[in-house]
Amino acid sequence: MPLGQIFLTIFLALESLHLGLSMELNAVIWLGMGLSVLGALKLVQVERPTWGLSFVLLATGGFLGSQVLEDWALEGSWAQTNGLGAGLVLSLLTYQLWLFASGEKSGTHLALNRNSQTILVLGLLLTLLISPPQQTVVQLFGVPVALLSIAAILLASLTLMADRCADYLFSRFLLLLPLFLIVPLLGLILSVGQGPVVAALGGMFSSNNNSFTPTGFSPRQQLRASAFLQPSNRAVMRATTESRPSRYLAGNRLVELDEELVWNPIERPLSALTLLDASIEDTGQLRYEMSNHQFPSDNIPPQRIDVQSLSRNNFVFMSPNTSHLIGRFEALTHNAADVWSPVYDRGADRRWEIQTSNESIPDTFNEINLQLPSFWDTRLQEKSANFLAGDEQQTVYNILDHFIARGYSLETNFNPDQPFHDFFLNDQAAYCFWFATGATLALRANDIPARIVGGYVIHEQLSADMWLVRERDAHSWVEWQDTEGYWHTIDPTPPSITSFFGGYESSPFSVLYHRVAGQWQKLIDAVLANELMTDFVRYGGLLILLFLFVREYRRIRGRQEKADSRTVRWQKVWQRFLNSANLPSNESWTASTYAQNLPEEWSSERVRATKAFLQSYTLRRFSDGDEKAIEEVEQSLEVCLQAIAK
Repeated sequence: MPLGQIFLTIFLALESLHLGLSMELNAVIWLGMGLSVLGALKLVQVERPTWGLSFVLLATGGFLGSQVLEDWALEGSWAQTNGLGAGLVLSLLTYQLWLFASGEKSGTHLALNRNSQTILVLGLLLTLLISPPQQTVVQLFGVPVALLSIAAILLASLTLMADRCADYLFSRFLLLLPLFLIVPLLGLILSVGQGPVVAALGGMFSSNNNSFTPTGFSPRQQLRASAFLQPSNRAVMRATTESRPSRYLAGNRLVELDEELVWNPIERPLSALTLLDASIEDTGQLRYEMSNHQFPSDNIPPQRIDVQSLSRNNFVFMSPNTSHLIGRFEALTHNAADVWSPVYDRGADRRWEIQTSNESIPDTFNEINLQLPSFWDTRLQEKSANFLAGDEQQTVYNILDHFIARGYSLETNFNPDQPFHDFFLNDQAAYCFWFATGATLALRANDIPARIVGGYVIHEQLSADMWLVRERDAHSWVEWQDTEGYWHTIDPTPPSITSFFGGYESSPFSVLYHRVAGQWQKLIDAVLANELMTDFVRYGGLLILLFLFVREYRRIRGRQEKADSRTVRWQKVWQRFLNSANLPSNESWTASTYAQNLPEEWSSERVRATKAFLQSYTLRRFSDGDEKAIEEVEQSLEVCLQAIAK
C-alpha cells in the first residue's frame, strides 16, 4: 500500500476522532476509524458518488440529524442542540469515507488523485472550523494548543508529499519539524481565526464559548476600567412575531453594585415553577404566568413572540411586559443570578413563546433599589443633584438626556483608581454597561428606585415577521419605579451605538442561512402540527431518501457494469488479434507501435489488412465506446484474420 494511502487512512481516522469527541458520540469514532481501514484495504468495489448521490447523502444527513440525533444524542451535547448541523457534518464525513473507498487499488503514483485531494480539503475544513474537544487541548507555554488540529495539518502535509517523495521522505519530513516549534503560535492563530469564519458561516457548527463572556449576555455584569470588547456575530436567538417585537429581551435584573464594579441580584432562595403552576395549551405546551410589573401602556398592543434559542445555554429572555411564558418544558427555575432557566423535555427544541400584556400590577418597594455603592461620595452626589427637577418624571428625563448626549465607545481608558468617578464626572465615552450603571445610580441618588437590566436588544430584521439576535447585541438598560410601584424602561445608552452595529455588519451568507433556517423551521412547525403527521413525515421522508439513494446507486452501478462489459469485449478483440497473428503481448506497445513492427516476412496483403485493422482499432477504441464502434472494429478484425489465414 502506498505511503500516501496509509497517511490518508490515519487522517480520516483522526478526523473521525475529532468529530466524535466534539459531538460526544463514540459511535462516530469507532465507525469512522473502522471504515477508514476498510476503505484503505479495498476489499469491496465501491462506485464513486455522483452529484445526485452526494445531494441525497447531504439531505439524508440533515434529515436524520434534525429528526434522530436531537432525540438520542447526549443531553447538552452539540449533536443534541444542533442536530441539523451535526447531521450535515456527519454526511460530509461519510462522503469522504465513500470517496476513499471508491478509489482504485494501485501502487505508488506521482500525483495525488482527485479523490484524495477532495478528502484532504473537506477534512481540514471540518477539523479547523469545528472547535476542538476540550480533552484534546493542552497548554503549551501558556497558549492553548489543539493537538488534533495540528496533527491533521501535519498528516495532510505528509499525504501530499509521501508518494511523490517516497525515496527521500525522511529528509522532507525533517522540513516539517519547525512546525512543531511554532505549534503554540499556530494554535493561537487557529483559535483567533476560527470565530469569525464560523460566524460568517451562520453559526452552523459547534462552539466552546460559555455563557459568561464579555461579548454576550452575562448573568453578573462587570464593569472594567479598561476594556476593548470584540463582539461576536454568532447568532443566539431567532424571534418570530406578526408585529414588530419589543426592542428588548431581558435576561435578569441586578440591583447591587459592589467594590469590584460587579452588579449582583437580590439574594434570595432558589425558586421554581413546576407542572402544578402551569396550564396546558391546545398544542400541548405549558403556559406559565409571570409577574408583570411594567407600567401599563395603551400604545403597545399585546403580542405573542416565538423565540428559538441558537446557543447552548438554558437562559430564557423575555420582553419587559411579559405576562405568560409558554413552552415544552417541565419546569422553570429562578436561579441565584435572577435568570429564568427552563427544564426542557428530552429532545425538545430550545424555544419558548412570550405573551405580553398591558394588564399589570404594581411591585412592592424594596430599599435595596435605592442603595448606593460604598464608593459613592459627595462629588458624585453633587453632580447627581443637578438632575433633580420639580417632579419625578422630569428628573428621569434630565438623567436620560444627559447620558444619551454623550459618546459611545467600546474602548475605555478610565483612571484605574477611580474608574466610575472618571466616567461619571468627566463625561467619558463608554459602552452600555457604564451608561446603565451611571443612570441607575443617578436615579437612586435622587430617591428614585432603579435597577440595571441585562439582556439583548433586537434590531436585525430577517423578514417581515422574523428577527435575529446575535452575541454582539448583548445590552444593558435601566428600569425605574414610580410612586405607584410600576416599573418603567429607559435606555441611557447614546444613539451613537448604531455606528457600533454598523461596524459589525452580518455577512450575507450568515443572513441568508438564518433567513432560510427560520423559514424552514416555520414550515416544519406547520407540517408537524400533530404526532401522527410527525411520524408520517419522519419515516416517509426517510423512505423516500432511501429509495432515491438506492435508485441512483443502481443506476451508476449498472452504467459501470455496462462500461465494464464493453471493456471486456474490447480486450477480447485485441487478444484474439494477437493470438491469431501470433504476435507477442507487450503492454507498453500501442496499436501504432505494432503497425510499425510487423514481421518482415509477411506478405503485402497481410500487412495491408493488419494495418487497416490497427488503424480502425486506434480510431475507435478510445472514442465514445459505443456499440457501433465495437462492431466496426470486429468487422475489420475479420477481414484482417482472413488475410492472415491465407
